[in-house]
Amino acid sequence: MILTSANLVFIVTLTIMPFLLIGVIKKIKACFQNRVGPPVFQSLYNLVKLFNKDEILSKDCSWIFRSGPLISFSGMLLLCLSVPWLPLQPPVPGCDIFLFVYVLALIRFFSIISSIDAGSPFSSFAASREATLSFLAEPAFVLALVALGISAHSSDLALIFGQPIENNRIPLSVWFFSGLALFLSGIVELSRMPIDDPSTHLELTMVHEAMVIENSGPNLALVEWSYALKLLLFFGLIAQCFVYSLSKIIALPPLLLPLSVLVVMLALGCLTAMIESFSVKLSWGKNPDFIAYAVSMSLLSSLAAFAMNGGS
Repeated sequence: MILTSANLVFIVTLTIMPFLLIGVIKKIKACFQNRVGPPVFQSLYNLVKLFNKDEILSKDCSWIFRSGPLISFSGMLLLCLSVPWLPLQPPVPGCDIFLFVYVLALIRFFSIISSIDAGSPFSSFAASREATLSFLAEPAFVLALVALGISAHSSDLALIFGQPIENNRIPLSVWFFSGLALFLSGIVELSRMPIDDPSTHLELTMVHEAMVIENSGPNLALVEWSYALKLLLFFGLIAQCFVYSLSKIIALPPLLLPLSVLVVMLALGCLTAMIESFSVKLSWGKNPDFIAYAVSMSLLSSLAAFAMNGGS
């Protein structure tokens, strides 16, 4: 495979942007709390330290616990190299909606069984919650992508996203409602507020953090890196939905499209930090009500896609 200049930009951005997004979120949250906060790339420094530390393993752990984070990281890296989360052709072609959804499900499966394999009651409890939330949020996520696929007459993500503005024939309403659905379902998938508090230390209320409570050293580094890549993947797709919908109203120069998406991704990080600073965590019984909003947005997107395609 010959790397083009667009591929190099894609890979360089993939290397830097995940840690930048996490750093921006933590920095803005610290500002709202009247704190200086950590450096923007502190998560990258932490990753280097974790790779240089030793692992502490429970005597109950098997190969599943050791290989789970590696499989999850490999799957997430594959998705980030094949899914056009930036409006450029990705280095690895051929990823469609269904492959995307199934690889995410495979990553989630290994994350859940590796946390259960550790034998900790807290990680098993969190794994059960993760499975329940994913089961509820996945329809909204899939419907939003399918609505875009119906409008683009293809399930190939490279034909839906990553296209020049002049070739974009998906209606504004479909882009906008799909972006809202992906953002709301992304909050659930990424275990952010108000579904989960990533900064809490009470194991009974945690989802993602309690799942990885037994990980340490390089294993924990792979888990944190996988999460950063997942954040980048979701924010990239959501940002493109809003940028493409904006392009239906305001003429955007094609050369500025990737830069516009990166700016919107940082704006989404700022919005996430504001939500986590001013909202409270929902009780477990209220989570389905929140997810219902994501499902409603995805249904509106699907209805708009069918209406624009003549109901066929």
